[in-house]
Amino acid sequence: MTSKKNKDDASTLDTLPITSLLKALGHEPISVTEEEYSYAGVFGDRPDNRIVLQINHRLNLWFDKALGKGGNLMDFASTYWPNLSTEEIEQKLHGIMININTPVSEKDRPRRKRKAHKVPHYHIDRTHPLGHNTEITDFLKKSGLWELADLNIKEVYYFLTDQKGKRKDFCAAGWQNENGGWEVRAQHFEDCIGTKGMTFHSRSETTLAIFPVYEDYLKRRNDSHMPYASVLILNYPDFLSAAMKRASHFEKVFFYVDEAREGYGSVTDTRVRELPQATIISL
Repeated sequence: MTSKKNKDDASTLDTLPITSLLKALGHEPISVTEEEYSYAGVFGDRPDNRIVLQINHRLNLWFDKALGKGGNLMDFASTYWPNLSTEEIEQKLHGIMININTPVSEKDRPRRKRKAHKVPHYHIDRTHPLGHNTEITDFLKKSGLWELADLNIKEVYYFLTDQKGKRKDFCAAGWQNENGGWEVRAQHFEDCIGTKGMTFHSRSETTLAIFPVYEDYLKRRNDSHMPYASVLILNYPDFLSAAMKRASHFEKVFFYVDEAREGYGSVTDTRVRELPQATIISL
């Protein structure tokens, strides 16, 4: 039988933001938007600074692309400390909450006050065709994408305004998703500015080619069947289920798969059963 005390403890823990827990554990975000905090290397060493873990701070929910899983605070804690019992995890979290809420020194207080301020939000300033910005051009060349880039890849200029009203400008290569957001890529930054979504190029009502990310599409867009197929780029493994539903309306599906890529898991076995009309093509 569950005691009232245990229920009260669980209810109290629900108020602990996952972002505060991560900070207490020594993890800092590498990207912050109005909706999300993004991290790298929380559940493993990822020295390339690639965004893997994302926290929706409004809903206090998380999703890790490498693991292909997410959930609430307790789901995160049980994944972070897999060898601890539920009771041990709750004790750890209570200890962290006490440390967060107890003033240790005057130096710590301004940090807590800043958490209550509005989270910085990136805004799109403008976009241009490629070839005007040497920083973006050099990044694409170094990534091996300069010769492959199509007209959908743009120079994206964006900015944020900090708490003091100072504007900071950035630039990256990027493409637009079907929800109007811009998927941007730079040397040390990878994120979506605006609403996340898949990218869709409509060419056929009967044939569809699905790719994990836009870079994969660029490398294989000259395949023999590609001129006659609509193209769906997931952009994020979170959209696998939505892509399967859309693909079910096509007579023929070419599913490009790289099972070694973080977050996609063993796609081949499960997706072939769901889409008997699909042909799996390894990337």
